[in-house]
Amino acid sequence: MPTRNPRTVVTFPIVLRELTVVRVTDVTPGMRRVTLGGTQLSAFHRDGLDLPALRSEGFDDHVKFFFAADGRDLPVLPRQNISSLDWPADERPIAKDYTPRRYDPEAGEIDFDFVRHGNGPAASWAEQAIPGQTVWIAGPKMSHHHPEGADWILIAGDETALPAIGRWLAEMPEGVKAKVFVEISDDTHRQDLPTRADADITWLSRQGAPAGTTDLLEQAVRQMDWLPGVVFAWAAGEALSLKGLRRHLTADRQVPREQTHITGYWRLTQAPHAPGGPEEDGAHERLHELTDLAPGFAIRAAVTLGLVNLVHSGACEPAALAARTSTDLAGLTALMDYLVAIEVFATGPDGRYRLTPVGEELVEDDHSAEEYHLGGARAALDLSLSGLVRTLRTGRAGYRTQEGRPLVAAMPSDARLGGSAREAVEESARWVAPGVLAAYDWGAVKALTAAGNGAATIVNALVKAEPGLRVRIAAMPSALGVLRERILDADVLPRVELLATTGQAPPGGDDTVLLAHALTWLPDEDAELLLAETAGRLPPGGTLIMVEEFRPDGLNGPDAVLHDLQLRCAFGSGLRPASRIAELAERAGLRVRSARDIGWDHRMWVMDVLPVDHPDAS
Repeated sequence: MPTRNPRTVVTFPIVLRELTVVRVTDVTPGMRRVTLGGTQLSAFHRDGLDLPALRSEGFDDHVKFFFAADGRDLPVLPRQNISSLDWPADERPIAKDYTPRRYDPEAGEIDFDFVRHGNGPAASWAEQAIPGQTVWIAGPKMSHHHPEGADWILIAGDETALPAIGRWLAEMPEGVKAKVFVEISDDTHRQDLPTRADADITWLSRQGAPAGTTDLLEQAVRQMDWLPGVVFAWAAGEALSLKGLRRHLTADRQVPREQTHITGYWRLTQAPHAPGGPEEDGAHERLHELTDLAPGFAIRAAVTLGLVNLVHSGACEPAALAARTSTDLAGLTALMDYLVAIEVFATGPDGRYRLTPVGEELVEDDHSAEEYHLGGARAALDLSLSGLVRTLRTGRAGYRTQEGRPLVAAMPSDARLGGSAREAVEESARWVAPGVLAAYDWGAVKALTAAGNGAATIVNALVKAEPGLRVRIAAMPSALGVLRERILDADVLPRVELLATTGQAPPGGDDTVLLAHALTWLPDEDAELLLAETAGRLPPGGTLIMVEEFRPDGLNGPDAVLHDLQLRCAFGSGLRPASRIAELAERAGLRVRSARDIGWDHRMWVMDVLPVDHPDAS
């Protein structure tokens, strides 16, 4: 299971902003800086929505720029929702991600640096940009802060990473020890990078070689004098050129995954492979692709056994892999042969395995190890569809684990299953936390008890926004371990009481109770009982605040429909319409005082207990 990320994260509503070019300057012959300004950097009102000011707190934040297609004056733009964007279905906007090099909210300015490589919509726009032009941006949607607990920082990147590197050095705390390697086209592209940190900056010139074709960054890191202590390594640039550096850090230097942040900002384009073989029936091939279960199971087995990481680290022979994974050699060889056939691995003349681009992607994607592990929640949700027919016929959860247990019953005693499920819900709660903070007068709350599978992430944001708030989080002991080790930030953890409970309903004692994603894994009868027990523990005049995902009038895309089916098969719940959630609350003896959409198909209900003599009270 993953451990706590040393970089704390804060999320923001995604806002589309119309800004104006203020200045255009050339930092070097290879980098053009465009400064934007405008009233929409601050809070503003549009289309019936009150939208917040732009926030950018991380050195490697990403903002989307929207560009017009050739021959058009205006770009295709998404539509603003409460805290997210609705992308048009008929025509996809042309959007590219860029890092804010500097953001000065007091001056009302934000800088972006564009590499002057002369092609592509972003570079072409930057070449012709002049003061007074209108431009649309969206984001950032989140910020990762400076890493905590590292003795020194390793930074490596090409020109596309320079905006992030320059901003990080400018904002880095005084005295932080950093080794910095920057790859540039030639020495005329060096920049002044002021910093208060104890930073050793090395410029690496390609001397005319095309960007993305050298291993300068990898070799520089391999040859450097490695510093003692805990390192946090950050690298960005051309995706393929970073593979060797990633392998060196993980295999040779044994840097834990959570202590690295390696991102492919761009990919060197290659000529497509020539088509081979006769034309085949497209419908038949598509049907086979949609119904073939074997590749998914084989890849998940390889991830679960650790085969991908073992090959990545140099264990490349069948006997060595079988010994390291405690598996039958014949069976393992058969699995590897199949994975070679579907191009996850490849073999050389010596019979040794190596990773293909697909296999490399499994290593590079920080989420893959958990997402594809057969013991995790993601796999369990996928496997739950094996009970789809039973669910459709009975309306109840049709899936059972290999031990024959309902999924929700297996989670408390299975650390990987329960932990990964809780983490997944807490991760989704990041996006609604800003909406929760804005939708209620939390300053009037003195003490809060929180429960539910997304409660800790919301509490994280609440405690930082309201330092005087006293908070308890109630959960099963196994879940509390996950919250303590991986969800609650280090500065928040001492200010929150973690309360072990044996049931779903939070204990009484506080006037205000928060339930977040508490109903998602419960069928209707269990959800109603949880709400009734919670209502019964509220003191007179107490308030229940409930945050839940709801089913909108039209589910947006196949992913949302699949999510609904998986919840039905795994838990017997599904995505409920907002009216159904309110009905369950009222049947449990609660009265809805207010309901407010907070974005991302989530709603926040504020409720109190119906008086005993109320005609609707049970």
